[in-house]
Amino acid sequence: MAASVVTAARGWSGLLLGVRSAVLRLPGLTQVRWSRYGPEYQDPQIDKEYYRKPLTELTEEEKYERELRKTQVIKAAPATRTSSVFEDPVISKFTNMMMKGGNKILARSLMTQTLEAVKRKQFEKYHAASAEEQATIECNPYTIFHQALRNCEPVIGLVSILKGGHFYQVPVPLAERRRRFLAMKWMITECREKKHRRMLMPEKLSQELLEAFHNRGPVIKRKHDTHKMAEANRALAHYRWW
Repeated sequence: MAASVVTAARGWSGLLLGVRSAVLRLPGLTQVRWSRYGPEYQDPQIDKEYYRKPLTELTEEEKYERELRKTQVIKAAPATRTSSVFEDPVISKFTNMMMKGGNKILARSLMTQTLEAVKRKQFEKYHAASAEEQATIECNPYTIFHQALRNCEPVIGLVSILKGGHFYQVPVPLAERRRRFLAMKWMITECREKKHRRMLMPEKLSQELLEAFHNRGPVIKRKHDTHKMAEANRALAHYRWW
């Protein structure tokens, strides 16, 4: 009798272990493999506007969600996300493209020095100008940076397409991400290859940004040359489809 009870207990324990292992292998009930956080951890909320909203303007659902988050465990925010007011995804992308050898600290330092040089040059121009001209001078380096990149973005590009054993340069419209990428690439290439050996990178980059801000400089000329080549090859535009 005792032997049968022991055998039944062992059978039930083996069955429970099998069920437990099967449940733990279910993807909806377990954490992701090699993850630091369990499924009970919530994603962080790094948007400052989410917290700046007054309590009187919140709905009942939003109030309940905020009260619930006070008792929940939150994941750590990734290093690439920040709630700083100075965070700019375009400048972060430009910094990553300017980085060499994975030296992100140096790239950030060069970008900061560039913005400081742009602001210093604009303030010198502002104080040397008359009262009427001061109203037309832009001193915000972030505004100058974004406007300079927008001025360098090409609208139409050229793509090599094979037809009849020959490669033809076919003009095609560019997507927004591609236009921004080409503007950043041309700007960085111009500053690296055409820079005097005694000139520092922030000084050259600030100079090119100010030139592009006023629709001047070699980067703007390269954009116009691309448009001229696309206009010259407009007879090959139908090769995009057939």
